[in-house]
Amino acid sequence: MPFLTLPSDDSQLRYADDPIVLHYLVSTPECRTFAAAQTHASKLAASLSSSSNLAASDSKREVKLDARYPIVLFLPSECFSVAHLFADQLSDSTLSAHFNLVAVDPRGHGLTREVPIRDPSTRKYDLDIKAADVLAFIRLLLSPYQPANGKEGEIRWAKGIHILACSMSGLVAARMAAQWPDTFTSIMITSPILELESPFMVESFQGIKELLTESWHQQHSQRSNDVRLPGEVVQGFTFRWAGSETIPAHIASYLSRTWLERLVLHHQGLEAARDWWFDLYWLRKPMPESARCAVRCDLLVVEGDRDLPYDRNVADDIAALFPNARLVHVHKVPRAPFLLSVKRPSQLTDALCSFLGVQPDTSAYSEDASMDALMALEEDERFELVKVYAPQLVPDSDSDADSDDDQDEEQAESDTDPEEAFDSHHPLRTKRAGPLHADRVHAQHT
Repeated sequence: MPFLTLPSDDSQLRYADDPIVLHYLVSTPECRTFAAAQTHASKLAASLSSSSNLAASDSKREVKLDARYPIVLFLPSECFSVAHLFADQLSDSTLSAHFNLVAVDPRGHGLTREVPIRDPSTRKYDLDIKAADVLAFIRLLLSPYQPANGKEGEIRWAKGIHILACSMSGLVAARMAAQWPDTFTSIMITSPILELESPFMVESFQGIKELLTESWHQQHSQRSNDVRLPGEVVQGFTFRWAGSETIPAHIASYLSRTWLERLVLHHQGLEAARDWWFDLYWLRKPMPESARCAVRCDLLVVEGDRDLPYDRNVADDIAALFPNARLVHVHKVPRAPFLLSVKRPSQLTDALCSFLGVQPDTSAYSEDASMDALMALEEDERFELVKVYAPQLVPDSDSDADSDDDQDEEQAESDTDPEEAFDSHHPLRTKRAGPLHADRVHAQHT
């Protein structure tokens, strides 16, 4: 239900025939969408079962922003959905009690569709366009709360707007703050990357692109039913994000299936995904000095100190880019790999709360109102939240496809309670493959 269609703006946004429609979810201190999804994941899952008496709400109740609280806008890294990447922070009791939490998926992430391609293209999907997308989203989201006679320009929120961005989205957030310098109270960047990718990483991405191109040609020439994502692709990115550690199975599976659908099974292959992923690496450029100097908000950069994608820590490099930032703080999480929101969620949340100046809060909220709002979501949206907060309840969707023993064990667990398992014939069980059926997909990750 929460989708916003961005206005056409050829000077900033590149469109084909279809509009850009961004998916988002909102949590407020009174109606905590993500905390309720975590606490009541089994009920949420049961609402998707055709045999359950927990029907979804007929109302179209939408969570409205609460003007008494600041906003934290969550921007995911490349490849991830915002809920998968920031699951712990979105459901955290302290952040949920003090802020409106707005989780938006940019083009090609989560439930937001891939980037429409205009052919021939005069401009590729770059960080400036991605920033323009999000600024257009903010303008639309906050327009009901602005004075009727307000002028076109920056959007204000009386209690302030903070951005929490991961990896490449940190560079997007900086561009947003440069364009609207009086709108954002702070930028919080976790798992930072360099403005220009290192030659080694560019070479690595070129190798990944070649592997995926080969997989695409093999799939579409042979029409194989045993479709696999090249193991080297998953291994490479798992090492980039977690080093010697592992990525949680449901997230690894989500990523593998997403890449498989959008990079191998898609009829346009890498051509359709070029703007979603690759071009952002190869074509991104540093911000002009004038733009960097225009960033005047507070700045937090948080990174782990080991198993990094570069040969050094880069948080200080990123912080130094913005000489006019009001307050700059760099925080390093000891003995932690790159992807902090997933691998060190509590340490990251502690750093965020300390920077934002909020204390732990266990105040009560309306669970009934929160559940009503959840039940008013579309099936796809509820399904995505179950995959994030109770992946064991959807074993056919987000379990390791190469681990039959684990699948059987999880299936047995979910089958023990009909109120906590999906009907085996529920149509959402095959959604992961788009137009293809589930048995056409085999995502390999090691």
